[in-house]
Amino acid sequence: MDGWNYFNYFTEIEEYFWKKRGAHLLVSPLDWAIMEAWHKAGVPLEAALKGIDRAFESYQRSRRGAAKPLKNLAYCTDAVLEAAEEQQEAAAGSAPKTAPATASEAFSRDELKSYFARNVVHLNRAAEESFERKLQNL
Repeated sequence: MDGWNYFNYFTEIEEYFWKKRGAHLLVSPLDWAIMEAWHKAGVPLEAALKGIDRAFESYQRSRRGAAKPLKNLAYCTDAVLEAAEEQQEAAAGSAPKTAPATASEAFSRDELKSYFARNVVHLNRAAEESFERKLQNL
């Protein structure tokens, strides 16, 4: 990530995701949290973009891909983490590892999934409360 500041990392991923999705819509707060987790985990920008490509390819091959577009980065998380691991292994010249989580990872996949699940609940609750307040004001 040399030469990339914090802001550039996020905007590059956001713009790339827009292009892949085919719609220039704002990414959700959950998407920003996912990007921040990738950044904190040291996922290089190139690996993030490669993982997004793989996730879109996989999604297009699935039955859901024909019915509706991919809407958030959560679907891309596993592919991005795999691409980052492959890039790290290629740089080190080592063979692919079969162990799921290593001590060098900032967060395990289970920790990330738990974090995102908790935040989805909080976001849904906040959206419901906001909607209820709007209804009360009518």
